[in-house]
Amino acid sequence: MKLCLITDNSSVHSQRWIYALSVYGGIEVNVITFKIGIEYSTARYHYIKRFTGTKWDYLLNLFRVKKLVNMINPDLLHAHYATSNGLMAAFSGFQPLIITGWGSDIFDSPKYFPMRQMLKFSLGKAREVTVLSNITKLEISKYTSNNISIIPFGVDLEKFSKSSENKDEIIKIGTVRTLARKYGVEYLIKAFATLSKNHENIRLEIVGDGDLRLVLEQLSKDLLIENKVVFHGFINQESEFDKYIAILRSFDIFCIPSIQDSETFGVAAVEALACSIPVVATNVGGLPEVVVEGETGFLVPPEDNDSIASAIENLICDPEKRKIMGKKGRKSAEDNFDWKMNVRQMVDLYYETIKKQDL
Repeated sequence: MKLCLITDNSSVHSQRWIYALSVYGGIEVNVITFKIGIEYSTARYHYIKRFTGTKWDYLLNLFRVKKLVNMINPDLLHAHYATSNGLMAAFSGFQPLIITGWGSDIFDSPKYFPMRQMLKFSLGKAREVTVLSNITKLEISKYTSNNISIIPFGVDLEKFSKSSENKDEIIKIGTVRTLARKYGVEYLIKAFATLSKNHENIRLEIVGDGDLRLVLEQLSKDLLIENKVVFHGFINQESEFDKYIAILRSFDIFCIPSIQDSETFGVAAVEALACSIPVVATNVGGLPEVVVEGETGFLVPPEDNDSIASAIENLICDPEKRKIMGKKGRKSAEDNFDWKMNVRQMVDLYYETIKKQDL
């Protein structure tokens, strides 16, 4: 099979799909993307240009992408993200086309009429649509009557596993987030400030970067907890995996405090579950499909630092509960979020779609 992916290679999730499909066997992977991110020798890259550094670049590359797709002449075209890469794929006119909706392209973009029309146009050209969760399937079904398959971003269960017991007396509360408003890290910091008044042996570790980093660092100083909060910055899971997994495994409690439904899945939460770490998450988007309340962690209201603090304190004070929830979380990851299984699901969909096209 000759496959062409249109995706943004700056995304770790895109990189994972590129690599997994390119080493799967029997698939030639061609990638159309901006010249960003890491390259794998197992895939072929075809670059489009950044003219403005804005979303206008997708429109300005419509004819370039069409030319590249025709030159590659794949058996199947797959676009990740419906309103940008999906638009370029749809404009190419190539079939069969699969489009994957991620999150904000389905929940946020359609709030604006031009983007809503763009989304309907793109999905209207697709033979198949995939999403990450049930809530995304329900939302995207407003804009398409196509068959919609749920294929999540699972985790490599061999790479993401629990290490030896942490002998450190410090209880580490961690998160992996882009430091943007929708991910609600400010509420976690405020919750931690409350907890630190009664618990000396806790530390908050934040992996990720973004526009709010300086604001969040200042918030930690204002709350007089800067000596207990560590900002690790962005760590690329592909090129710096050993560093990433070492930090993740050191966490005793994981928190994902997103505030918008465009948090459609929560890959980092699945990674934590696979490492036998209990998760405190907000009850938004697809997170309730990942975290089982009272079993693998706790679900709390968004933008509610008191509820976050209460759930975390429950786990701080009960090491046995952390251990039990961690084991159940690992079992949940094994049963529902095995990356190898997800890749097989996608490849099977590819072959089924090609077969239908040939009929």
